[in-house]
Amino acid sequence: MKSALVYLLMTRLKAQLKELVRKPARIVYLVLVVALFAVALLGGGGDGGAARDARELPALAGAFYGLMFVILVGAGFKNGASMFTLADVNLIFPAPIRARAALYYGLFRQFGASLLLGLFLLFQYGWLHSLYGVGVGVLILIVALYGVSVFLAQVVAMAAYSLTSMSPRRRTLAKGLVYGVLGAFAAAVVARAALAPGGLTLASLVDAADSPLFHLMPVAGWTAAILSGAMTGDFAMLGAYAALTAAFLAAVVVLIARYDHDYYEDVLRTAEISHSAITAQKEGRVADSAPANVKVGKVGLGGGWGASAVYFKHRLEDRRARRYLLSPTSLVFAAIVIGFAFFMRENGALPVFLMAVYMQMFAEALSRFGRELTKPYIYLIPESSFAKLLAALRQSVAGGLAESVVVFVPAGLILGLDAGMIAALVFARWSFTLVYNADTVAEMRLFGGVSSKFLTMVFYLLLMLLIALPGMAAAIALGALGYAEALCYAALGLLNIPMSLLALFLCRDMLQCAELN
Repeated sequence: MKSALVYLLMTRLKAQLKELVRKPARIVYLVLVVALFAVALLGGGGDGGAARDARELPALAGAFYGLMFVILVGAGFKNGASMFTLADVNLIFPAPIRARAALYYGLFRQFGASLLLGLFLLFQYGWLHSLYGVGVGVLILIVALYGVSVFLAQVVAMAAYSLTSMSPRRRTLAKGLVYGVLGAFAAAVVARAALAPGGLTLASLVDAADSPLFHLMPVAGWTAAILSGAMTGDFAMLGAYAALTAAFLAAVVVLIARYDHDYYEDVLRTAEISHSAITAQKEGRVADSAPANVKVGKVGLGGGWGASAVYFKHRLEDRRARRYLLSPTSLVFAAIVIGFAFFMRENGALPVFLMAVYMQMFAEALSRFGRELTKPYIYLIPESSFAKLLAALRQSVAGGLAESVVVFVPAGLILGLDAGMIAALVFARWSFTLVYNADTVAEMRLFGGVSSKFLTMVFYLLLMLLIALPGMAAAIALGALGYAEALCYAALGLLNIPMSLLALFLCRDMLQCAELN
């Protein structure tokens, strides 16, 4: 039975290698990825001296890993973990293979997928090297620990769903236990920093995060301790927390394997949902996510005529999905930027602004505007294409303004900025809402037929830079001439607006024919 699964793994690997040879375009993608990493590696060269306290990096990494763990485990309480595909369900589950062996097969595959998810961290080498003096070895460890944290989250999510799916009361207790333990550790770390002689400062928070109290925090503290041990050469700490992480993983796997050998039923629904999502994406259909139990309440759009009906449709969808201007994902991204501002408050507003715009790219990629263009309704409205694009943007524009205020008012206070500077940052960051949405339309119009996700992302980034180039050039020129920093950000925002509207206007004809999407 084990040999059958080994054969399946080897056969899949051979098939992927053959696909690489049969489709040379994939080799080109691989070469491009390696070239981009080489550019990041060379761009981060230097003497390797740390500009900041190197202890900040394990704290930041541990907080990021912990956040990913909480998000994935929280989703696992509802849907379980997607360790198996629908092909596995149809091929492996009916086969005369022990359930435990099939589980280990799924875990092995999931671990490989989790490691691949962390490859984007390789391109963060430049600023990590310049700020903390890390080398390539530490960067690879950061990627590996990210994969480990995601894998742990998937395994715990599967265990949580298996143990609680049949009992709402048990699910509530399990949620309280997980969130309570992690929240108690986080509160204890913050309390320790606040009770330090100087109060709650960056230095006291770093000291608290570098203590055994934080290192004992499940997943977040363990991974931070492993990274800290590697950076300081404390191999005893590295080995101890690596062993603790491995023991926790083994305990959860044993729990899944021994508690219910017939865990197949727990992963069927997740596999079907994942397969449906993948199939819909291949066919150009992207479904909106909504709560399982939607309260309809008042029916009807409540307003709108012609193209403006799209805006009122979005408001109705937000109300039924219990989303008001900001989605939970946007709030998470805002919290990340605010936390980044706390750590970078000695370096001025520019790093925080760049981080906010970088995180905004992921938030806008998940926004409703891009999904709206894949549906037939907007093509059928007897209005001009440009008016329909603007109507579809109204809700995203309002959400972008609210998110910019939520991000930069706290971040500006942390950085000690005045009201004018905070307003300029809010305006500049809000203008990138238009930039990213116009970028979405331009990418669909010009490269909608490209099936490669990597090439799509490259084209998306290039078009974004093209749209924002005049504003960035003006901001750099004003800064070089000695003008106030707030004026530079205001100029960036002012030029982003007409450039975004111009891109929308030039690509408006994509709504004349659905096949152009």
